[in-house]
Amino acid sequence: MNLTCLKSGIWQAELRVPKEVRRVIGKTRFAKSTGTRNKCKAVLRAAPMLAQWQSDIELAKSDPQTLIAKQAQRKAQQVFRCVSQESGVAEDHLAWLRNLPPSKASKYKAIEWGSGIPLPAYMESFIQSHYTKPDTQSEARRYVLEATAFMPTLESLTKLNAQRWLTEEEGKEPSARRALKTMQKATGYLAEYVAWLQCRNLVDQNIANPFRGLHYPKTLTRPKKYEALTYGEICLLRAAAVSKGDDLMVRYIDIARFTGMRLSEIGALRSDSIEFIDGIACFRVRSDAKTAASANRLVPISKSLKGLVDLTDLDMQNTENAVGKRFGRLKRQVLQDGASRYKCFHSIRKFVVTTLEQAGISEGIAADLVGHEKPNITYNVYSNGSSVAQLQQAIQTLDEAQL
Repeated sequence: MNLTCLKSGIWQAELRVPKEVRRVIGKTRFAKSTGTRNKCKAVLRAAPMLAQWQSDIELAKSDPQTLIAKQAQRKAQQVFRCVSQESGVAEDHLAWLRNLPPSKASKYKAIEWGSGIPLPAYMESFIQSHYTKPDTQSEARRYVLEATAFMPTLESLTKLNAQRWLTEEEGKEPSARRALKTMQKATGYLAEYVAWLQCRNLVDQNIANPFRGLHYPKTLTRPKKYEALTYGEICLLRAAAVSKGDDLMVRYIDIARFTGMRLSEIGALRSDSIEFIDGIACFRVRSDAKTAASANRLVPISKSLKGLVDLTDLDMQNTENAVGKRFGRLKRQVLQDGASRYKCFHSIRKFVVTTLEQAGISEGIAADLVGHEKPNITYNVYSNGSSVAQLQQAIQTLDEAQL
């Protein structure tokens, strides 16, 4: 290698390519500006360039196809980076880090990235192009960031590192260990991310997707259903929320216990979510709810709920995540078995379904009310669903059970 001083006074690093590999590399020499007129600084800046060029030459001699693939990958990354900058999606490979809250960013700032590209470098572009629901986008982002602790760069995307993630989870205390389905969902997001990167040639297309065919430890918690809260437990939680002055929590609890709506469905309610059908006031559940059976369904508003909640000021402002966390802390303080992960806000929905069944409400009507798929083909495929009057009768059952 030698340094050449250009007319501008800036030093340029150069390295001649051996004749036998010029066809593979596609040039007769490497040349790149060091961006400085100071020769000492130029020597330091030229050193990593030399290392990369020499590595390419050696790879061209031993495995030319791999080098060609790597060159295509580098070009794609450069093009993607330029397009991202022009569209304002990302300033550079660490834009995602600067967008994190300081409390979350600190552990990633400590990672030594070296010359590698951080795993979350293209995370935002992937999420925006792949998912439309805010909850899903937030979940995908959380798992990509979590995986970064085990494979910080695109170059470290290996099956061994992916398996380390699962092994780490296996080593936790049983009470803190996540469920099998949770980890399968987490690695599913990462598998989609890697496949997306490969489609855009941002990582080597020849590598096997490290998140496919993983071995999931048998000690991961197996699925267990949430437990229903009793009416007494709901009253205790509501009273505790009232004593803390948490009016928003009280509103969430009241809507949940008189409708069976999910936490996220309540968080999406607005004043214009109320519709009158045949003279009956109903909540219209959001169109992008969890399942097709949930979306756009009507839930009659009971007399008790009308007396508890101001329906003229119903903007819940997508506060479900904050309320869900506060509810978790509240139930640990109030309930005797509040530390159980199987009692949560969703347990109020379980209370509603249990109450409907014990009151003799037919499964089809209960399914339409809470947004579940019906269990048989006749009603599930051929029926237009329960009438609003039938749903209102089911809601009255909830009123009577909580007098």
